[in-house]
Amino acid sequence: MRKHLRTKLACYVSYFTQGIVMNLTAVLFVPLQTLYGFSYAQLGALVFINFFFQLLADVVFSKPLDRLGFKPFSRLAPLSCFLGLALFATAPLWAGRFLFAGLCISTAIFSASMGIWEVILSPIINGLPGEHKESSMAILHSFLAWGMIAGIAGTTLLLKVLGPERWQWIVLIWSVLPLVNLLQFWGASLPATRPQEQLMKSKDLLRHRVFILSFLAIFFGAAAEITLMQWISTFLERGAGMTKLAGDLLGFCGFALCFGCGRLVYSFFGKKWDVHKLMMGGSAAAILCYVVVALSPSTALTLIACWVAGAATCLLWPETLVVASSALPMAGAALFGLLAAAGDLGTALSSFLVGTAADLMAGAAPEGLSITAEQFGLRAAVLLGCLLPVLSLVFQALLRRAVKGKGAPSPAETIE
Repeated sequence: MRKHLRTKLACYVSYFTQGIVMNLTAVLFVPLQTLYGFSYAQLGALVFINFFFQLLADVVFSKPLDRLGFKPFSRLAPLSCFLGLALFATAPLWAGRFLFAGLCISTAIFSASMGIWEVILSPIINGLPGEHKESSMAILHSFLAWGMIAGIAGTTLLLKVLGPERWQWIVLIWSVLPLVNLLQFWGASLPATRPQEQLMKSKDLLRHRVFILSFLAIFFGAAAEITLMQWISTFLERGAGMTKLAGDLLGFCGFALCFGCGRLVYSFFGKKWDVHKLMMGGSAAAILCYVVVALSPSTALTLIACWVAGAATCLLWPETLVVASSALPMAGAALFGLLAAAGDLGTALSSFLVGTAADLMAGAAPEGLSITAEQFGLRAAVLLGCLLPVLSLVFQALLRRAVKGKGAPSPAETIE
């Protein structure tokens, strides 16, 4: 079992690193804008590239993984992450007057590594010996939250200590983690992928009832989870009047802490609980949290609702993966890649729509309100966002019926 412990630790470090890297560019917005004069559109383009290449890697690498196995991709991901971060940090030296293009190329490289990690980490943990896959998956995905907290708090602290003009050193410090991860995976024992001839055909997987419901459940579950996480700091600063530092630490980090702790609690006690009921209950609780955040006049109550939402949504992504893979054991790694793409797509589209709704509602704010038009727009957008956990609840209920009501459907049970 010692060899499997090394494999688990390597996967945990991968997810921890991903949690740091996925928010690193956003934390560096102010230094990049101040030092190099980038526009908001250019900074937004970096975020879009981050998402696009992560999603692209989810799709592109899912099929080759079944054919080539985990080993080459477990080494490619940390190597490309290190290379991307190193190029990002040194771009002012090698890109010259094409600095923004250099940052875009670097972002594409380390973002692809995060997509590869999404494709390989869950099936690796799922393929290791052990009875309770739900617990193992919950522990794995909790490290994403710990990475987020470390990335936001650590980078913010380092910017204060070293100064914004030394942001490159901060990126280089974080780039050590993927190098450590590369060494971990180099000697790790990895499970075998299923032979190609035993796997479901792609067209059968894409038409399968359980896959379709799992895709939609993760799409809206991830959207409900990440949208509030992404917007909570801005909401607390602009919509509730808190300082940016307090919004980041109490809002974002508080959400992530409850998010990670919820996954850890489930990993210890989850054997006693029905995961479907937990995901449905979490979606229902998230609906209430969205409404409280949108309508509460109390900043303290808003914060509590954010923290509860973190715990409520913590299982929606990882445990839907477990449910789908248990019901479709012959789907192979393609299942994990496509469902990861569903989560990334749901996150990107929902965050964009909430931001757009905030702008539109701010412009349509009625006169005579006790709050500003910007605050009205943010609150209205969050209230609209409660549709995300509503739809998550609907598709989790349908998924439970498909898997449990009649037993797991056979591979032939597809939607025509």
